[in-house]
Amino acid sequence: MSDKRKLQVASYSLKQGTATSYYLEDSNAVWPLPRRLSISSNDMTHVVRAGRMNYRKSVGQLIGGFTREETSPLKAYKPFKLRTQLWEVDGHPGLAYGTTGITNLQGKISDTGDLVLLYNVDERTIKIYFVEGAGTPDGLAEVLKLIDEGERTSQPTPLRI
Repeated sequence: MSDKRKLQVASYSLKQGTATSYYLEDSNAVWPLPRRLSISSNDMTHVVRAGRMNYRKSVGQLIGGFTREETSPLKAYKPFKLRTQLWEVDGHPGLAYGTTGITNLQGKISDTGDLVLLYNVDERTIKIYFVEGAGTPDGLAEVLKLIDEGERTSQPTPLRI
């Protein structure tokens, strides 16, 4: 990665008996996203279709909230929510990406420019790549190149979110 960007990777497992609730597998890991995430293939919350992503249809959403005990640079303002619209990665089946949105001072969601890339390992596990400040087309291309060069060791399953 260029600059000071660092590729961070963690796996989330589907909670038994749920369709969209995923939990971080290594609860002791230093990780910027919430330990529990809701990942869905439909829009769980209303999304305003404006700005740079209004021409593409989203493939899902990632929503999470930080608990009182969790620490993260993304946990800045109450109510400590994180939302990400997910988009399909052209030419990479099984991958979806988005930029993180976190609660701002007014309590609304603001984009951080941080890239999240989701990869279905199997039907119950999703690997999430996180790169601070890489939420640009060039940043996405750079992360995909790294993943293609060895981060991803097996073929992904079809995107199930």
